[in-house]
Amino acid sequence: MIKTAAAALCLVMSFGIAQAQTAASATAPAAAQPTSETIVADLPSPADCTFTKVFVCEGEKGCAPAKELGTIDLPARFLVHYGKRIIASVSDSGLPHISQIDAAASAGDNITLHGTEDLVGWIMQISRTQPDVTLTTVSPDRVLTAFGTCKPAP
Repeated sequence: MIKTAAAALCLVMSFGIAQAQTAASATAPAAAQPTSETIVADLPSPADCTFTKVFVCEGEKGCAPAKELGTIDLPARFLVHYGKRIIASVSDSGLPHISQIDAAASAGDNITLHGTEDLVGWIMQISRTQPDVTLTTVSPDRVLTAFGTCKPAP
């Protein structure tokens, strides 16, 4: 089974964050919605990214290698679709997941994507000319960093 992946939800599940968020009060301002200006105009075609190394850090335990990226066994595959502003994944159990790219920025050769989902924030750094990619997720008690490569999606 193909494991395309950008699994903020999978990462949330692996971190054991099963807490329900309370609804924002009616008086709280609405969260800013990304606009077309937050996406870089000259983004490349979709990318097929494979992560082969993952490290998880916890305050009390320190950092250690992991064999999974969230709930996806390594190597974990992600589909990054810049134009649709999504990252897609499939968990080992076959459940699909799509994460919204909230914003993208470009400086020189690098493209930086970021988003949030529930209690997890994530950032992905991709090169336009080199295959290297990194993904970091943060939650209140853990940081996960994954390393891999990307190629044009089929």
